[in-house]
Amino acid sequence: MSEANVEFLREELVGLTLAAKHLEYSLERCAELIGQSDLPPEKLERLESLTSRFARLADLLIQRIFRLVDEIELVSAGTVRDRIERAEKRGWANASQLVKIRELRNMIAHEYAAEKMLEIYSVVYQLATELLKVVPKVTHDAHALINKYSN
Repeated sequence: MSEANVEFLREELVGLTLAAKHLEYSLERCAELIGQSDLPPEKLERLESLTSRFARLADLLIQRIFRLVDEIELVSAGTVRDRIERAEKRGWANASQLVKIRELRNMIAHEYAAEKMLEIYSVVYQLATELLKVVPKVTHDAHALINKYSN
């Protein structure tokens, strides 16, 4: 455990909170758009913002926050799957849900399925609420960890 990691975790939590608020905002703005086709560009832009914000929050949690908590707790790094399973053991989320979130994030990031975007928007909309449920649990435990190791 290093003091630098504890401070970095503190900073990342600020970004996590902001990212969650942005995703919540996009969810509200996109509720009536889910499942619609032939949308005008300004409405498609809202859906694209939703998917981008979903992917960002997923990355912040799984790639950065989960990893930092592991490093502070002196847990060996392992794979993304290992981090996800430890998150489940910590009571933050169901591992299978986190795997779905991660896979969807990868699909968004690589834009493999342009013809399936309506379906992707719908799944993002459904999984975003699950992703947002993880944030307060992680934030609570991360603050406890910061308090434990702060001087």
